[in-house]
Amino acid sequence: MSAIEHGTDPTSVALRGLSERECARFRNRNLRQPGRRRRVHRVELQDWVGGLKLPGPACHQPLDTPAVAGDSEAVTAPVDCARCLAGGQDPFTPLVALDGGQLALGLKPGSE
Repeated sequence: MSAIEHGTDPTSVALRGLSERECARFRNRNLRQPGRRRRVHRVELQDWVGGLKLPGPACHQPLDTPAVAGDSEAVTAPVDCARCLAGGQDPFTPLVALDGGQLALGLKPGSE
């Protein structure tokens, strides 16, 4: 365990409280991404500072604003993120590899 997890100074107490509050808020919930796209992600607890955890998208997709700001919504809506639905995929795998690929271009000479 780290100093933050056992610390009694005001900063450690505040960080621990934030971690506990956010983890409780997303217990048995999915995460709706803030911003324009509004995707719904499966939640995974991710390492934060000093051994503490924060909920984040299971696909490790960066959010438009940090979850620390409280902008992410805890929802019961179904997950619609392709990477989260694929489960265990490398976050750098292109989405086209997850949903069946894309059409090949005709690159042979004389093809139109």
